[in-house]
Amino acid sequence: MGFFGSAVDYFFRGGPCMWPLLVCYFAAIIVGFERIFYYNQTMSPDSFVTEFRDAMNNLDHDKALTLAKEAKGEVAQMAADMLTKEVDGCLGVRYENIVYGRTDRIIDAWEKHLGYLDVIVGLSPMLGLLGTITGMIASFNALNDRLSNPLAVTAGIGEALITTVFGLIISIIGMCIHSYLSSRLKSATLGVNEVADVLVNIHSLEHNM
Repeated sequence: MGFFGSAVDYFFRGGPCMWPLLVCYFAAIIVGFERIFYYNQTMSPDSFVTEFRDAMNNLDHDKALTLAKEAKGEVAQMAADMLTKEVDGCLGVRYENIVYGRTDRIIDAWEKHLGYLDVIVGLSPMLGLLGTITGMIASFNALNDRLSNPLAVTAGIGEALITTVFGLIISIIGMCIHSYLSSRLKSATLGVNEVADVLVNIHSLEHNM
């Protein structure tokens, strides 16, 4: 029958709970690929954060601005914007609010959709458990007809086991995707906060001299 044919056969033998499990599976995959693509487009490399921080600490604004303009990502764009003449008139608390306000918006955009993975990780085993219960109920109901249809009992048990396995597999996949994305998010969040801090600190130092 082949792997695909066997998978389809198991799917239909799993009962009605397999359909929401299938939705959870595709939702986890779609969210994972969407976030990975978005992170690749908007997260600046760690090397930029290090080089930009060193340049700012050395008060080398020209080098820092060049690094920000050449690097990709939202963090580099924010750094370039905050070093341009457009914000030269921003002093003290106003400058700090602008920097940290943009930082919060960047982080919020990165965290978007990750909550769906949390729901999938928690929901999939529960759907599998629901399928287990409905399958066992079907098995007990079939006990009355076991003489005329002896396979009905085993079919219900099979449905219970299949949904449990699929629910756990989808939950594990969701956990792996969430763990990977959370690791990237944590590293990028540290980076954007570091860039924001050095911008605010150096700006405050220069205007207090």
